[in-house]
Amino acid sequence: MKHNTKRAVQKEMGAWLEQKEKVKELLASEEYNTLMKKRSTEYETVFNQTKGNPGFRNFHLRGKAKAGTEWGLLMIGYDFKQLVRLMNA
Repeated sequence: MKHNTKRAVQKEMGAWLEQKEKVKELLASEEYNTLMKKRSTEYETVFNQTKGNPGFRNFHLRGKAKAGTEWGLLMIGYDFKQLVRLMNA
């Protein structure tokens, strides 16, 4: 049985606090904020429109291949919706 000594625990805690500080600095950076703004407008909108609007909450089929097929059908529907919107514009 491995015993954690006080020194080992302090070393782990120090590494954890160091990592926490790095993440805090990253989250406060201007580059991160710019990336998050871009992500929220470009990608999350697509997921919201494909999952939220048609009422899609979970996959109805089991297995990666079948779930992939189901997701593909959702994306085809999303693409058709965008094409119709562009054709009417």
